[in-house]
Amino acid sequence: MRRRDLLLAAPAAALARPAAKTGSAGGPARLVRLYVRPASEGAIDVKTFGVTLDKAPAKVVRVLTPEDPQMILIALDLVGDLGAIEPAEQALNAELERLPASTYVGLMRAQDGLTVLLDPTKDRTAASEAIRNLTISGRPGLLEALDPLEKLADAIARKAQVRLSILCITDGSAADYREDFSNPVINSSDPHDLSRQFPEALIQEKISKIQGTLATRQTPLHIVHIAYRGDRLNEAYQNGLEQITGRLSGTSALCRARAEIPEAIQRAVRAIVSEYAVIVAAPGGISPTPAVQVSIGDAPLGCRARINLQEKRP
Repeated sequence: MRRRDLLLAAPAAALARPAAKTGSAGGPARLVRLYVRPASEGAIDVKTFGVTLDKAPAKVVRVLTPEDPQMILIALDLVGDLGAIEPAEQALNAELERLPASTYVGLMRAQDGLTVLLDPTKDRTAASEAIRNLTISGRPGLLEALDPLEKLADAIARKAQVRLSILCITDGSAADYREDFSNPVINSSDPHDLSRQFPEALIQEKISKIQGTLATRQTPLHIVHIAYRGDRLNEAYQNGLEQITGRLSGTSALCRARAEIPEAIQRAVRAIVSEYAVIVAAPGGISPTPAVQVSIGDAPLGCRARINLQEKRP
């Protein structure tokens, strides 16, 4: 993806970038992006935003509001039933048509490896055609795609003053990944073998590793799973996706019926559009994984609980 990364970043490079702030030692301060969605609609005085990291006040450098440009990276991980995929594609196209004219949309295919389908563009017709022409085949690839997506989005955000968000739409089963997440019974003659009791252990371990990797990432992640499955392995997988999005200031939706798909996609896109990006300069003397609190005046806002400042850059 390295060559295509440059193409993806091109629209962002055209957006203004502020001068770096100066830290206490004369070097650039570490800037951190925190994303929030106020519960109520309506204009908010950005001067009322307050942020603490480990209870230490962090200087608010800039707030990007829903009136500012946005880039949404959409990853489609669709391998299953066309009866569920078609309403998902239709709902997504309908929501893209409603986006503000200043919003860039980039499209990627996640199954069998992350592939760029459409570089970020304001051309809704091109986006719609790319979605309609999506190849429905292969194996799920969402878990492997999450960190490359986050890495790319964070890189763009460092270069441009634009709100970034990631939306993943998937129908994958944990049992269909190329990596085998089943926990085979080690001793079939022993009814007390713990592998019988914890068939979801391997997928839970995988989710935990991904959470650790993504702890340094800053872009909100939203996932809509359009095909609920009720076995223990997939329950653990689906719960894990919800945990991952929660730690990245995003949302998750799990559709138990096809009729729920359009509303789930609508809610996800509207949540993305409503996001504020609060850019702060991290104060000195805090831990590498500070607790985060964002507020408007005295009212706290929902935000990720912690962020890992020991960023592993590409």
